[in-house]
Amino acid sequence: MRIIVTIFLITFLSSCSSHEPADQAQDNIEFTKRFFTEVYNQDKIDLIDELFVEDYNHITTAGDTFTGTDKVKSLVKSIKSIFPNLKLEITEAVADNEKAMFLISITSDLPKMANPESKAKKISFTETYIFWVKDGYIYKGRTSGAHLPMIKQLSGFEGTMQEIIMILSKEKGSGETEL
Repeated sequence: MRIIVTIFLITFLSSCSSHEPADQAQDNIEFTKRFFTEVYNQDKIDLIDELFVEDYNHITTAGDTFTGTDKVKSLVKSIKSIFPNLKLEITEAVADNEKAMFLISITSDLPKMANPESKAKKISFTETYIFWVKDGYIYKGRTSGAHLPMIKQLSGFEGTMQEIIMILSKEKGSGETEL
């Protein structure tokens, strides 16, 4: 009987350890989501220094890479200055012991478009972010997204195919456009 109680206690105590993998995964989500909720949505740009290692490495959707927290700050400031009322919302989040992955819904009012026929007043698209975490810092990241909806919205060509053809025809000056 002592052996059974001892095995039970060892099993119970080991399952109650303070940092099980599930706990670490949840910690990774809570820690990394601050980039979206505080840096972007609350304009706490200086928090980047607390979240990221100084030589943070990132790969963009286009496959470009950049390094460093100064670059992260610069990009966030640029994006926020271009898009009024920019908001990022975490749609989904999953994590494991070393990384957290987010599906982010991004919305913003649009500045006045150059094309007077533009119908778009807002942009809305999704982006996937993956952040790798080690020793309490984000050290690596990757973004991936289908940017065609954003490009369509930014160009102002919202509407049906016929409406877009009419806009392009007027821009071209011919009155007709072949497909």
